[in-house]
Amino acid sequence: MMLTMRCERCPNKESTVRVLDVRTNADGRTVTVSDLCAQCARASGIVVPHAPQHPEMLQMLAKAILPGPIETATASGEATQDLRCPDCGWTLRDLRQTSRFGCPRDYQVFGEQVPELLDRLQGYTKHCDPSEESELDRLGAEMREAIAREEYEAAARLRDRILALEASLEREDVLD
Repeated sequence: MMLTMRCERCPNKESTVRVLDVRTNADGRTVTVSDLCAQCARASGIVVPHAPQHPEMLQMLAKAILPGPIETATASGEATQDLRCPDCGWTLRDLRQTSRFGCPRDYQVFGEQVPELLDRLQGYTKHCDPSEESELDRLGAEMREAIAREEYEAAARLRDRILALEASLEREDVLD
């Protein structure tokens, strides 16, 4: 359970600024702690910086810790280094480096680059058909049962069917 502190000057607001006042005199050091809301802190002369919004903060952090820009070309041949989301300011470099979008509009802005990014991250760009997966799973289970029953000819036929199905799935991926 997290307790929220209240402003010492106006208790109806949540405190967002903690002020530590350390004073040294002949008797020693005294430390005074005050919890204030941003408005009361500003009224006291304390500079309270504006906290950036979430996308701005992500952009600033990414630019601070990630390497320089990556330039790629789109299908039309134009460089995409300068491609930037007008809403959050996220760039193609940010997307490539973090594998995350800055805001919902990024899906439209970077739409051409999404398939390449998915291929790089996951090794493929489309979901498998669940019925094809279940067919492979079913055949694999039948083959293991045949082996357990020592019916090796039936297991070999099932193995061949599995290999043929996997090969047809790979051909479909190549054609796509």
